[in-house]
Amino acid sequence: MYYVVVDIGCSDCGEASNVVGIFTEETKARTALREYKAANKLDLYGDDHQFLIYKIEKLNAINNNSFDHLIYDSEEEE
Repeated sequence: MYYVVVDIGCSDCGEASNVVGIFTEETKARTALREYKAANKLDLYGDDHQFLIYKIEKLNAINNNSFDHLIYDSEEEE
């Protein structure tokens, strides 16, 4: 299993989106997201960003990820 951490920016204000990383453990993905948000001061000023973690089963394949594969949404409590 793999965990893809995604930062969805804001198209209205020009904030870019970013694939933060791909991890082999959910705990590593959550830690990386916390570190990324802190390093980029997105906890303070990241109102226009949404952060997601998707669970995927294999690499080198098309993953039709929907909300069924979403394990973290920044609008939820962590």
